[in-house]
Amino acid sequence: MRKITDFLETFRETGSYRTPVERLGKQRKNGFWTSLVYNIRGLGGSMARATWLSHRGLFTDERWQECGLHLLWETERMGTEVIIEGFEKLKDVGPVVVVSNHMSLYETFACPPLVGAFGEVAIVLKESLMKVPLLGQTFSTRKMIPVGRKDPKADLKSVLEKGEWFLREDKTSVLLYPQGTRQPYFDCRKFNTLGVKLAQNAGVPIVPVVGQTAFLGVGRYTKDFGPVDTTIPVRFACGPVIPVTRANAKAAQAQCVDFIASKLEEWGKIEVRR
Repeated sequence: MRKITDFLETFRETGSYRTPVERLGKQRKNGFWTSLVYNIRGLGGSMARATWLSHRGLFTDERWQECGLHLLWETERMGTEVIIEGFEKLKDVGPVVVVSNHMSLYETFACPPLVGAFGEVAIVLKESLMKVPLLGQTFSTRKMIPVGRKDPKADLKSVLEKGEWFLREDKTSVLLYPQGTRQPYFDCRKFNTLGVKLAQNAGVPIVPVVGQTAFLGVGRYTKDFGPVDTTIPVRFACGPVIPVTRANAKAAQAQCVDFIASKLEEWGKIEVRR
């Protein structure tokens, strides 16, 4: 597996990354076999390694980052470029609430290592993932805030209470996906205000992160393992650090949504519903 320290050392300094020409494989033709290879070698490889390490008590933060970034390296092997920008804004700002759009399982694994390069991070994720055999135990070794999505009030209380503890007491950033269900498009109206509420309660800034991960689609029979489109670059961009108060909460929410929508429109390929 590619040495993670080399990547992180440069990434922490610059906050950006673009696939070097020498690391870009020959672009694979879209189709069943390309999707199968990536799902087994990329997603499957990350999950299997994470599970193996956690059951041996070796699943440290560094190994977690390594497993997540493995998706990027496998993407490059498929001949698809990876472009990351703007994460230098996270340097020396302390714990923050990070809100991101949610297209596929890709960013569930790939986004935490990018945020975590600048400090510890806790993830808000579906409670059902914690119950998956073997993989659930792996997730339980990391800082997580599980939500059931059956009782919105209970989920809200859990995220606000546990999230505030992570931010205030544990000095750990919190990453969440306010639109909830994974969608191959971005609907501005369904990007809820949970992140802003958490940031306001904890007295920390909010930071929007946008990911274009249509490279890995949502599957027909299972959402987690979907078709691969090697013609769409994988992109992540980190937006501004936005202070949140009671007075500017609505404006902060609008700024987060607009950053994500504008970037997706700039990059193309993805439908944005304003």
